Amino acid sequence: EEADGPEQTVIERCVHEVSETMLKVTEIYQQTLVGLFDEDRKLLKQMVRESEALYQAAHERKHEVLPTLLELQENYVETGHYYVQIVDYLDEVAKALVHITRPSFDHINNNHEGFRVDQLEDLKRVNEQVSTIYTKINEMLRTNRFEQLDEILRLRDELFDTLAAAIKSQIKRVKAKASTTRSSILYLTIINETKTMVLQSRNLLKSQKYFLSKS
Repeated sequence: EEADGPEQTVIERCVHEVSETMLKVTEIYQQTLVGLFDEDRKLLKQMVRESEALYQAAHERKHEVLPTLLELQENYVETGHYYVQIVDYLDEVAKALVHITRPSFDHINNNHEGFRVDQLEDLKRVNEQVSTIYTKINEMLRTNRFEQLDEILRLRDELFDTLAAAIKSQIKRVKAKASTTRSSILYLTIINETKTMVLQSRNLLKSQKYFLSKS
């Protein structure tokens, strides 16, 4: 049944903020990889700025959670519990993103060579799969319909296979001395943080679903 009054406002605000933040995450992630592909220093610098602002906002939201929860009445204890989780996951997603944008910019900014063709191929595949996942996530957040949760899980597992294969290829390149240490570290950082980002995004989606079903 529809809640009205302050609870509904808090809930709507939360749903809207989550949705907006995730759209921004999607955009920054894609642009960062494009910036790496093109060795575009200016674009990467912009993405660092945007991701840091996003992380800042997510972090502040974490500290505003208690006052927000106090706006909710007694019977919103359930809801409140999910809201705490959502805010936490959002913070983790934003942090993972900064851990991708910052080293990417530093790498190109310090005039280190960009990635090799085979590394770029791997990363493009990752970017496409992440993009597919986020398109679905953003659609679910926009419509508040969560029938596709299992599909996200399937896509996530597929992406994790791709990430595992990408790490193996990179280890081979390192053994063959075909890749500089710096670009190796950046490459593995991007892979690992992408994994964290997608993992936490799916957690967030689950909490959002419960949050809405209980509110």
